[in-house]
Amino acid sequence: MPVILLILGSLFAADLFVWWSGARLLRKLPERRARRRLRGLFHGFLFFQTASLTGIVASWSQHFNIDTFLPTPVAIVVFIWHLLVAPLALAGNLLGLVAESATALIRRILPAPSPAPLADSVPESAISRREFLGTAAALTPPVLTLALSAAAAAQLEDFRVRRFTIPVSGLPRELDGLTIAHVSDTHIGRFTHGRVLGKIVEATNALRAEMVLFTGDLINDSLRALPQGIEMLRSLNGPLVICEGNHDLIESRVAFESQMKASGLKLVVNEATTLKVRGISIQILGLRWGGPPTRGNNRHDEAGLAASAAELLKLRDPAAFPIVLAHHPHAWDHLGGLPLVLSGHTHGGQLMLNERLGFGPAMFRYWSGLYTRKANPSGFSQALVVSNGVGNWFPLRTEAPAEILHITLQPA
Repeated sequence: MPVILLILGSLFAADLFVWWSGARLLRKLPERRARRRLRGLFHGFLFFQTASLTGIVASWSQHFNIDTFLPTPVAIVVFIWHLLVAPLALAGNLLGLVAESATALIRRILPAPSPAPLADSVPESAISRREFLGTAAALTPPVLTLALSAAAAAQLEDFRVRRFTIPVSGLPRELDGLTIAHVSDTHIGRFTHGRVLGKIVEATNALRAEMVLFTGDLINDSLRALPQGIEMLRSLNGPLVICEGNHDLIESRVAFESQMKASGLKLVVNEATTLKVRGISIQILGLRWGGPPTRGNNRHDEAGLAASAAELLKLRDPAAFPIVLAHHPHAWDHLGGLPLVLSGHTHGGQLMLNERLGFGPAMFRYWSGLYTRKANPSGFSQALVVSNGVGNWFPLRTEAPAEILHITLQPA
């Protein structure tokens, strides 16, 4: 809770400081009708953002997520402003204020230069270079927010199908060419709902995979979206196994797990289930999110992940070919001896400049696509596949497209 309060307090501070700083810059403009309109639009935009954040936080305190019911375009603008543009604008304005203070201090210390000759005639309504730069600094954040929001709205329901052919150690010859549809991170709720769910089902079923494996974050945060998620999963063709993700458990871990189990879907929470494919046993092991319950509030760290992985390894059936579903890709480092792990969680980095630069490598050891390594000198290899996810908790993606994965396995 203290971390959440700190984040919310920082967002409010960003709103108020950017509002004050921009108003200060715009106040210096000469009075004309067009400039009064600019000021009005700027104040209206910041009032809307601050009021929206206030309403969202107030609704959360009453256990009612009003942001889930906002029109999608409105939610996009609010999220892009508060989680992307406002922090950048805050940093820029703070740097500008520091530079301005430093300039004023230098002018006090150093002797003033000789005055420049006056221009022949400067219209009173003309705007100086300094006023122009101040106006641009004040208006750029709202304009950038609207531009990024338009881009986000245009791509919100788009996703690709990415294909991998993976040589896997220990794969029985009978399973050569085994196909898997890997679906992850639908985040049903605020930004993923309605017709896009039908598109996800249609695209997944069109792959005609021999099994469908789902690696968590079915819903975004509210259990109100769970019936839609269950309906979507039931529409997928073929054997289906699911593990949980962190967003699934935001409102209630117990309620999510119990409702999923009651639906008849195969949710595996530090459990295993065995499927028969081509007459061969395939054991699907699902890792819980976080550590064992005995760790209490300290379960959501690397040590908790390792502890849950150690528990899961005890369920290994040596007579079956194993596949692990682990929402967090860092679990791969604690699952030695198992040939294939499927993960999600990272959204491919969400905001990337290219495949190697962005939030992905800044936050995760593994963030998108296929990773392989030799597990021992005998040549036994391990593979990790990290999906970018097909849904969104944040509406904008750059160089990290939403996706469904089609995986074909071959004996190594």
